[in-house]
Amino acid sequence: MKYIFILLLLVSTGCFASDYQPLIGATGEKTYSDACAACHGEAGKGKFGIFFDLSTSTMASGQMKVLIQNGGSLMPAFPNIKGTELAALLEHVRSLSSLTAIK
Repeated sequence: MKYIFILLLLVSTGCFASDYQPLIGATGEKTYSDACAACHGEAGKGKFGIFFDLSTSTMASGQMKVLIQNGGSLMPAFPNIKGTELAALLEHVRSLSSLTAIK
């Protein structure tokens, strides 16, 4: 029953945009901690299964930008993360990867 509730909660989050607004000049680590770590975990290994594991992601930076700003099936959109804060976030996410080829 617990897993069904978590799944329903996660699916419902993909239907809206987050109003999270990073501070101007926020580091990628700070933005990640504030906006991403709740689902992806502090180390990027995911809290709810392999779909949330960023440490093995092969997604290109351009695709990742689109996903962050527009959301996806299980991920809310973060349209307010843009510019230098988005670039810093992408750099931080890449630093979490265990795949050296995409760093």
